[in-house]
Amino acid sequence: MWTAGVKPHPVLAASDLPLNERGRLTATPRLTVEGTEHAWTAGDAAAVPDLTAPEKGKECAPNAQHAVRQAKVLAENILASLRGEPLKNYEHKYVGSVASLGLHRGVAHVYGRKLKGYPAWLMHRTYHLSRVPTFNRKARVLAEWTLAGLFKREIVSLGSLEHPRAEFELAAGGKPPKTK
Repeated sequence: MWTAGVKPHPVLAASDLPLNERGRLTATPRLTVEGTEHAWTAGDAAAVPDLTAPEKGKECAPNAQHAVRQAKVLAENILASLRGEPLKNYEHKYVGSVASLGLHRGVAHVYGRKLKGYPAWLMHRTYHLSRVPTFNRKARVLAEWTLAGLFKREIVSLGSLEHPRAEFELAAGGKPPKTK
């Protein structure tokens, strides 16, 4: 699962599903669409209540930190629903944000501390590398980042064009496709 941007897809506005003032699907803490049977939501398009916020009525930020975690709870809840089991609430205490602003420049606000410059950039790279599935893929991404200072073209991604989903299937417990 990947999430990008902060604006929900325009197709939601054309639906009859309940939306909040920002155009996101009104969600319950269990990631169901509020007031709608058999409808689920997560990620950018979801206005999920933040159960860990000190103030009532806050929503989870529409970012990857939440979307990846929501995807896991969403999958578990769909299975629980099919099995007639109770659903779990999505709860994740927001740790902060990191962003790269170019080579060796970044900003971060993590655990209430603000960082900028090289330390924030390094934290951004480290966090995102930790989220890449499989050791093989991590090594390739790290190598590409290391070599990016020497070469202008991203060379690592060219090898994955034939089977772009292979590393994700391997991380999910599947077998990678056979190569020639």
